[in-house]
Amino acid sequence: MATFTKKSLKEAATTILPRLFTLLLLAAYLLYVGFVIQHDQGPVDYETFMQIGARFLRGQEVYGENSYYPLPFVMIFAGFAALPRPASMAVWLLLPVAMAWWISGWKPWVLLFAPLIAHFFGGQTAVFGMVGLWGYRQRQEKDHFSGGVWLALTLIKPQLGILPLSWAATRWWKAFRDTGRISKQFLGWMAAIIVIYGVSFLADPGWLSKWLSHPRPLFERALAGLVPRGLVMLGIHGWAYWGLWMIVTLLSFFWILKYVQRKVDLDLMTLWYFCVSPLVHDYDLIQVIPLLNSRRLQWGAVTLGIPTLLVILFAYGIDQAWAVVTIIAPGLLILKLKEGAYSTPSLKIQAG
Repeated sequence: MATFTKKSLKEAATTILPRLFTLLLLAAYLLYVGFVIQHDQGPVDYETFMQIGARFLRGQEVYGENSYYPLPFVMIFAGFAALPRPASMAVWLLLPVAMAWWISGWKPWVLLFAPLIAHFFGGQTAVFGMVGLWGYRQRQEKDHFSGGVWLALTLIKPQLGILPLSWAATRWWKAFRDTGRISKQFLGWMAAIIVIYGVSFLADPGWLSKWLSHPRPLFERALAGLVPRGLVMLGIHGWAYWGLWMIVTLLSFFWILKYVQRKVDLDLMTLWYFCVSPLVHDYDLIQVIPLLNSRRLQWGAVTLGIPTLLVILFAYGIDQAWAVVTIIAPGLLILKLKEGAYSTPSLKIQAG
């Protein structure tokens, strides 16, 4: 007859229960995928992406209403549009969840992170930004060709590559001044960009001008940055909007530099970018998942996302309610600053 001790019960609570909880969370994700496959109706944005991809496959114009992605991403849409519908839906919806779970070290907290849930239910497109930042972040101090390749992935969705590329460019320039050598990271980035974007120009040499002529408007519903959304909520528009945005952005940047005594790192700058950028949306916040490398940051992210989770469940169609997403990046930035674990790593290139 089995006997239970306090030690065995404690071991069960710390091993079996978390695993059961994780399985329940995964079951919820899988049930939703089964639901959309059964009804042959994916999320609205997924259906829009597939329509864009289908137009590309038919040789029709892809840039028009609700089409704001560069051609490399349109070609990805086309690949998924060519798949059988059940396979397309399942892979499109589950792949970002699987990648986020893998990046987190198979921890259950990430499955509760509201931006990942929003990304999943919306059928969104930030997975390359997340994976590319994860790969580059692991290699940012080493002068390896692969580091640049990972970085290039973030630029498949350009607004998620602006900050990582800016950070990397400062490292490459400093290393060049110190050693006189061109970084292998830079060469890897260039090679990957030529492949990613070169293929698209072979498919349609004039796509860039057409894409740039259809910029995405600033929709209040989608804005995840506290600064740009706050200005919209205050009713500020036009030149006044951009002037105030520039002032607040610069003041916040220099305040962070002063606070950390110029010892900034990629994590801090990424979180700051999500506070001030008018280009990032609620679902794009999955890009911060690779930065959440402590229990304090991980469960802080889950806690900060609870209001957004409530909006997903009970007020999904109310645009103003999504303002709660703007607390996530500032809250994580504050937690990161309180941790004090930041520095300015140098790119290590051998001279000679």
